[in-house]
Amino acid sequence: MNKSIFFVLFSLILLSVHVFGLTPLEDQWIPIKDVKDPYVIKIGEFAVSEYARLNKIQLKFVTVVSGDIQIASNLKYYKLIVTANSGGNSGSKNYETVVWKLKSISELMDFEPLS
Repeated sequence: MNKSIFFVLFSLILLSVHVFGLTPLEDQWIPIKDVKDPYVIKIGEFAVSEYARLNKIQLKFVTVVSGDIQIASNLKYYKLIVTANSGGNSGSKNYETVVWKLKSISELMDFEPLS
């Protein structure tokens, strides 16, 4: 096989694995049994503090209400319902957040208020 054709095919395969491997599959979520686990709480705290930092707002983590996990291509995705407080009179609100982790690297993918 021609080396250039092999290189192009190999590159396309790697690209598709990379692109599709970084996107969580909606029907593959597994419930987290213990949302009081310190590791899960740490992820919830990260999600709230990262969202507050990126949006330059005051938001304080309260608790993790529930969560799901998904493992895809060595990445772990955590979809958590967290409670956070803005410190004002509005009280605490629940948010749905998605964080991916690769060893010690974390990335906030989504953070949405729940009604």
